[in-house]
Amino acid sequence: MPGRVCLAVVAGPIQGRRFAFEGHDTFLFGRSPDCHAQLAEADGTASRHHFLLEVNPPAARLRDLGSLNGTYVNGTKYGGRGTMTLEKAQQQRWPEVDLRDGDGIRVGTTVFEVHVEGTEPDTGPRSEADAVTPAPMAPPSVISGFELGPLLGKGGMGSVYKATRTVDGAVVALKLMRPEVVVDTKSRETFAREIEVTASLRHPNVVALYGHGMEGDTFFFALEYCPGGSVAQVMLKRDGPLDVETAVRVTLEALEGLAFAHEQGFVHRDIKPENILLADADVKTAKLADFGLAKSFELAGLSGMTATGMVAGTMYFMPREQITHFRLLRPASDVWSMGATLYHMLTLRYPRDFPPEADPLQVILSGGTLPLRQRDPWLPVRVAEVVDRAVADDLAQRYATAAEFRDALRRAL
Repeated sequence: MPGRVCLAVVAGPIQGRRFAFEGHDTFLFGRSPDCHAQLAEADGTASRHHFLLEVNPPAARLRDLGSLNGTYVNGTKYGGRGTMTLEKAQQQRWPEVDLRDGDGIRVGTTVFEVHVEGTEPDTGPRSEADAVTPAPMAPPSVISGFELGPLLGKGGMGSVYKATRTVDGAVVALKLMRPEVVVDTKSRETFAREIEVTASLRHPNVVALYGHGMEGDTFFFALEYCPGGSVAQVMLKRDGPLDVETAVRVTLEALEGLAFAHEQGFVHRDIKPENILLADADVKTAKLADFGLAKSFELAGLSGMTATGMVAGTMYFMPREQITHFRLLRPASDVWSMGATLYHMLTLRYPRDFPPEADPLQVILSGGTLPLRQRDPWLPVRVAEVVDRAVADDLAQRYATAAEFRDALRRAL
């Protein structure tokens, strides 16, 4: 498992540059200043955002971003809008291709060589068209120390069951997560160390982690059970947005847990309505869930692709820098996601518009959000101003921490 992926530029205007990846990261190529490898603005061979490469050694996946001329891998063209308008191209989801050692990537005169070090050769499918859809994950027949009950929910990282701890009869939420790669000893130890740190994060507004282990090839986590379900489930039952008082109160409680975690040096990376749980059916006592699980899975190299392959439901709540600066996420990134979650609670909409056929990555990279009161002009002005600042693309305009966001939201009331 984890190796190293290198991109060597062997031809073109940036020949001689080399990019190395030893952990999960993204790499953006094009003419825009936010690209990691940037061509001159006048270079017509590349689009502003030409392709996105996601690396999680030893895996690497390339996705054309609706470029004008396409991206060539070993002579095969991927993407390329040709005579299609940019607006139309941004409404397409362009193909992805998994890269291997020795592959060549060409954009105009710029040529990259791909080098994958320290791993066995990959002979799996190259693209989505070649891949076979895996069967849904079935829970192991036995989980050490737990009796499985009904399924509570499924997400991009696994399934959650109501379960009983056999030693004392305590009711827990048991989360099962199956890694997308073969787990070696080093990765297992890395993950265990990260989870031990996460388990120490105790706060009334953070779902407690009681224990963890591995059964076969599946990791399991015993978490605090929240009978009220998630904010997403509450909104689905109500078939409408939450009232301002309820939405703001839930957000303030979740921000209490988030602020505490930020003070301990944690960044969540995956805040959304599904990850805010409620201690009872009366929509009281909100608790932030999955703290540390997503990040720890990524750090251990177990998660596969989470940017190019991420489910759309998470992309709705993703800050722009989660694509452009994947490994450098900070508390302000969680602020964006929490602001987007409150935005959704109040309107059933998202800060960005995602047309049904649009490539969500292109929507996020294009930047810009719609002010909250353009969705609903009856919402309180001061609350809307706070939410709009929380979801600003510009980090300099956004609240830097959950505590700043929480305090501003309190003042707005």
